[in-house]
Amino acid sequence: MNFFQELLKNYSNIKFPERYLEISKVDKAISWYYGDTTNQYITISKSENNNIIELDITQAFTTICRCIFKPDSDFIIEMNKIIDKKARNIFIATSLVNSEYLRVLNIVCKVIIMGILFEMEDIILLELKKDGATISCTDDTLTKLMNIHEHQVGDFSKIVIDNNFRFHMTQYDKYVRSNRTSYFWDNNELKIKGTYKHVPPKLAEIQKTIMDSSFEDLQNLLEIYSKQYFTIITTNNLTSIIKDYYLCSNERYLADTGKYITKISDDVSPRNYLKTFLYPIILSTKL
Repeated sequence: MNFFQELLKNYSNIKFPERYLEISKVDKAISWYYGDTTNQYITISKSENNNIIELDITQAFTTICRCIFKPDSDFIIEMNKIIDKKARNIFIATSLVNSEYLRVLNIVCKVIIMGILFEMEDIILLELKKDGATISCTDDTLTKLMNIHEHQVGDFSKIVIDNNFRFHMTQYDKYVRSNRTSYFWDNNELKIKGTYKHVPPKLAEIQKTIMDSSFEDLQNLLEIYSKQYFTIITTNNLTSIIKDYYLCSNERYLADTGKYITKISDDVSPRNYLKTFLYPIILSTKL
């Protein structure tokens, strides 16, 4: 029995909670968000016996390739010569582009992440990504995850670790999912992933301030992001204010439709900046 077959055999023995049965299927999506699926605003904070963890496979594609290809194959020999992680992943993708192996790599990533997590108990799956996941879990589960390289909890994790898979974990103080965007807060550092990760400089500063629970000057922002104020700064071409408050980090502006656009125009809605970039974070401090 080869690695892939053995992995799937043990994966089939894992009992997934009812709400994760569909996404646990091998042929289903490799990307999944609890908030998006349930159409809910999600906010979770670290508290007693409740942890927020982002877990991913270290060098996922490289490790999988070493499991499914022979060590003396030309592909593995060439892959092992590449030191840079990004360059190695590009080599893997281009070398396997017209083969079934790329699909297998993605399936194995999902199976490993789901299997490792749900071989344990007390898991709330918040996000599933190609080679990782974001979860909420108890202290006991966190301890098991942190010690998984030395002490496996079952047959599935033992197969994974025995085949040299390693995991990286990051803990956060707060997690928010809103409008296809995720916010990860940890000790004065805010990571944003998803649709609205590109933010104007001043709003990026204010986002962090709100997460730190010390922002109280919302009234001033309501004035800055009013239609009247917007008309004044655009008519008079007040470039510094436009760059600070309206130009996003991708060198684009947020339109009323929710799309990023290249030129500032009447399609830009000032209030939509607050609704999109600040309100999800403000709400997280009130719940």
